[in-house]
Amino acid sequence: MGRDKATLPVGPERLLQRVVRRVRPHAAAVLVVARAGDEYPWAGAPVVADLYPDRGPLGGIATALQHARTPFLAAVACDMPFVSGPLLEHLTAHLAAHPGDDIALPRDEHDIQPLHAVYRVERARPAFVAALAQPRASIRAAFRGLRVRLFPADALAAFDPARAFWNINTPADYRALLAELGWPSDDAPAAKEVSP
Repeated sequence: MGRDKATLPVGPERLLQRVVRRVRPHAAAVLVVARAGDEYPWAGAPVVADLYPDRGPLGGIATALQHARTPFLAAVACDMPFVSGPLLEHLTAHLAAHPGDDIALPRDEHDIQPLHAVYRVERARPAFVAALAQPRASIRAAFRGLRVRLFPADALAAFDPARAFWNINTPADYRALLAELGWPSDDAPAAKEVSP
């Protein structure tokens, strides 16, 4: 994208504020993990520094698990403008009713959605920390030894998973979001795509 997605303006708020606002009514507490703890003072939730800043989502989830004070942690990405609080509640209810399961993990036609999933803190915390001991580990490495309950998108149809899992990865995605919400895209980054 060429800029911090959390700060993208979406009408009267920034993208991160939108995600926090959508999650807050469905959570006991909301916590933002950022590269530095003093980032995003406007987020509308406490911000903590990522304990593993160069480890991507694996490190971000591990940091959140270490700060969690509830039995379950819903992990969501800051670039999911339609994150579904009711879906997160559904996944949490599953873990509460099934003590043998450690992760309630949605899967759509593309892949698993670990950044719209719910984790049992007590068992996921050590698994994520152990995975970080591997230099190139991904989130999937943290799943080893944990009981993962997959929820295919068709089983989650009532929650509109295609919309819930939509994320902003390109300037075109951002412009599409603004158009969907009826906001002008004057502020949208140029359409220039950057190749890896």
